[in-house]
Amino acid sequence: MSGEKAVCLLLETADGLRCGPARNGQITHLPPSGELLVAGDLHNHTRNYERFKKLAALGENPQRHVLLQEIIHGGALGTQGEDNSVLMLLDALDWSRHFPGRVHFILANHDWAQAHAMAIMKDGYDLTDRFTRGLAVHFGHRAADVSNAFHNFVYSLPLAAITASGILFTHSLPGPRDIDAFDVTVLRRTLVEHDYRRLGPVYQLIWGRAQTQAVLDRLSRAWWSDLFVCGHQAQEPGHGTVGDRMLIIDSSHNHGVFLPVDLGRQYTLADLERSVMPLAAVG
Repeated sequence: MSGEKAVCLLLETADGLRCGPARNGQITHLPPSGELLVAGDLHNHTRNYERFKKLAALGENPQRHVLLQEIIHGGALGTQGEDNSVLMLLDALDWSRHFPGRVHFILANHDWAQAHAMAIMKDGYDLTDRFTRGLAVHFGHRAADVSNAFHNFVYSLPLAAITASGILFTHSLPGPRDIDAFDVTVLRRTLVEHDYRRLGPVYQLIWGRAQTQAVLDRLSRAWWSDLFVCGHQAQEPGHGTVGDRMLIIDSSHNHGVFLPVDLGRQYTLADLERSVMPLAAVG
């Protein structure tokens, strides 16, 4: 894809995310019926992404929706040490263009880090720098334009999606250290630059770890949500739970999973956990 097309796709998607009819504040409201397939962190795991797209078969299932998060940062490096995950991101945006209102995204911490040029170190190298190298390799003199469009896209992303039955999907949730100062109105209002600062409410939401039952109960009351489904925290078997309200799913490795949700029914946490399926089972 050319740099010009990449810029157009990022900006068009951003405009659609800001103005979409399902968007209310920072929450995407999912329909009361149909099916939702949820991916955890993908981190450019090409095979799992391909499996997820094949399974979704959106063209054959008009009542099906999908939710994607943390696509960037990961996968095999290129010959110049570049991270190529921008290509998966652009493919996902093109997928959403072909199925308007049915391919959903939420903001994740690696998106935030890339937009803010904050280093994330893994295996001795900076993921943010490697992604920036990838932009230079793939888009040459248009790399800065693509980077600016990516920044615009990141700031358009909703923070959450919610079902009519009260399942809230966010990349993560604030941890115990931040909960007392956390601004729970962040999901329901227009955000300003100050909200995206380091240690601000957006940051606390998408970077939080080590949640407790008390934190989950407090957020449940604030947001009228019974259950939370998140990514962010690596899960070697593919998924894990916290207390009786939080499911964590991980799609970024060979034991990665996805979560199918019937949008027309109620769930308990045990129901959600039983619904988790391995991506490796998809042919």
